[in-house]
Amino acid sequence: MDQKEIQALVLVVTIIILILGITLVVFFSYFQKKKIAYILKQKEIQQRFEEEINKSKLEIQEQSLQNISWEIHDNVGQLLSVAKMQLNMIQFSLPKEHQSSVSETGDIIGKSLQELRDLAKSLNPEKIKNLGLLESIKNEFSRYKRLNFLNPNLEIVGEEFSLENEKEVILFRIVQEFCNNTLKYAKAENLIAKLNYLDDSLIVEISDDGVGFDMNDNSLKNGIGLLNMKSRSELIGAKFKLTSLPSKGTKLYISCPK
Repeated sequence: MDQKEIQALVLVVTIIILILGITLVVFFSYFQKKKIAYILKQKEIQQRFEEEINKSKLEIQEQSLQNISWEIHDNVGQLLSVAKMQLNMIQFSLPKEHQSSVSETGDIIGKSLQELRDLAKSLNPEKIKNLGLLESIKNEFSRYKRLNFLNPNLEIVGEEFSLENEKEVILFRIVQEFCNNTLKYAKAENLIAKLNYLDDSLIVEISDDGVGFDMNDNSLKNGIGLLNMKSRSELIGAKFKLTSLPSKGTKLYISCPK
């Protein structure tokens, strides 16, 4: 075999090796793309599944709250109404020295009935949809003030606009969850809320001056209330941030797109 034949053979072998190399690279690249696409697809399916689970949970919770609202309004409320009517009927048949006591009892029942009706409204998602987010928060804060639970303060910035019903109900539930946690655990005196209406989003900020908690404590960080607020925020595509420090209170930040 002469020199030219050897060179030709080397060239052919080199070309074959290059073709094989390129083929392997293309095949590997194609395989990797398919693998990445499959992984992303699985993640998307898993994310959708988790979103559906969270949505179902929230729907069940909303239905339960609606049922409780109806129970309070229709049953407990009716019983208190009947009790108040009966007191009014017997009040003037009693000696005068007892009439004032019965009248005071009737007033207490009347106030309790009104508070129960307001509570029923705050639990019923249909009422929240009808009132809107802002009015629902105002009613909730008015109830806290009447009952001397907290000293709430609400600030509105920008021009108010309405979001989709689902978003408003979910935002109100997050606010309600934060307030309930403040009432139960924070030992706070003041609750400050700010609704900032921007061109493309609504920013909700709430803070209390309570005892706060350590964010590194997993038992608190992964509590049901906090997880509920997070999952609700994710469902409506809202940015969610909760910060707290011992003896420094707790702050909530939500940015919800229109």
